[in-house]
Amino acid sequence: MKRIVYPILLLIVILGIRHDLTGGTLIEDDVPPPSSLQPDLVTDTSAVDEPHQEVIIEPGQTVLSIVERLHSGQVNVSIDQILMDFKRLNNDVNPNALQIGKSYLFPLYQ
Repeated sequence: MKRIVYPILLLIVILGIRHDLTGGTLIEDDVPPPSSLQPDLVTDTSAVDEPHQEVIIEPGQTVLSIVERLHSGQVNVSIDQILMDFKRLNNDVNPNALQIGKSYLFPLYQ
C-alpha cells in the first residue's frame, strides 16, 4: 500500500509546484500594465515638498505594489517608511483601505 501512496503524493506535490511556477500563484498576471500610472497631476504642490506621483487605483493594487512599479522594482526603504510617507502625502488616508478608481499620491525615492 505504501508503494502506491508515496508516489501519488509525490506526483501531487510536483504537479502543484509546477502549476505555481508556470502559471499559478507566483506569476503576476493580474498586475495592471504601466499605463495605469498617471503623471503627476497635483495642482497644489505647496503642501507637498517631497517627490511624488499621482496614481489612479485599479483592482489588485496595493501601496507597496504601486511604489515598486513606479521604481521598476524593489525600493531600499522600509515598508513602514513607505506607508508613513503615503499617509503624509494623502492626509492620513489608511493605506490598507485604497478605493478603486480614486487617485492617491505615492512617494518617489532616489
